[in-house]
Amino acid sequence: MIDGHVHIEKSPYTIEYIMEYVKQAQARGIDEINLLEHTHRFTEWKELYDSARNAHPKMKEWLDNKNTISIQDYLKLITEVKAMDLSVKLNFGLEVCYFKDKEDFIKEQLALFPYDFIIGSIHYVYDMAYDLDNISQAILWDVKDVDDIYRTYYKDTEHLICSGLFSQLAHMDTIKKYNLYPSYDLTKTYHHIAEMLKKQDMKTECNVGCYYRYHHHDLGLSDELLEILKEHQVDIIPCSDAHQPSDVGIHFNEVQKRLYDKRP
Repeated sequence: MIDGHVHIEKSPYTIEYIMEYVKQAQARGIDEINLLEHTHRFTEWKELYDSARNAHPKMKEWLDNKNTISIQDYLKLITEVKAMDLSVKLNFGLEVCYFKDKEDFIKEQLALFPYDFIIGSIHYVYDMAYDLDNISQAILWDVKDVDDIYRTYYKDTEHLICSGLFSQLAHMDTIKKYNLYPSYDLTKTYHHIAEMLKKQDMKTECNVGCYYRYHHHDLGLSDELLEILKEHQVDIIPCSDAHQPSDVGIHFNEVQKRLYDKRP
């Protein structure tokens, strides 16, 4: 069993800290974990967020506070861990925020190191983060029409899938985090995204981060979206979106039942 989206979120990096993830994975019957970092942490990736940084002072402040370490520290950790013989398989990658006009930059940065996997995510709509507590409500949700936010989010998701840069689409429907929904039916959109994922042979996630961290009622994907993805035979990977060792594999028994329930 794999946990396909696990953040380290700690600097400096140490083998001792990575072993905490390994121990928690063993305790929950997880034999493989995909460890990653957000690209906004690394100074070498700062350029990716230029438009977001310029969009609003609060975005600039948040990003500047996060963009503090060199990716060389992360790469050194990967090399050290890969040399170890561990009981849990560890894969290393990145979660890259997708911006359509930065595809060349993303491609250049990804070519510098042979990561095991690359996850693409949409975290910004109109260059504003949609999911930051105490920030996003005021600068995005209270300013833009909810229907327009959703349309833009899923149009950007289409571009992300078509870019060919990523092996996995992160938390496909966490735009719902604050329980704000469009007035129009998303069924057609879900089918279209599912068709694109299947065509590109990309995984997507049943990511429970919103469930246990932000108390959204969906255990990962919504029922409707999950059934549509199954209908199109999209590869769905269970993901804790852990940001600390104790959350690796959280709620995976329930997630496994949802993913592999064969009832008609």
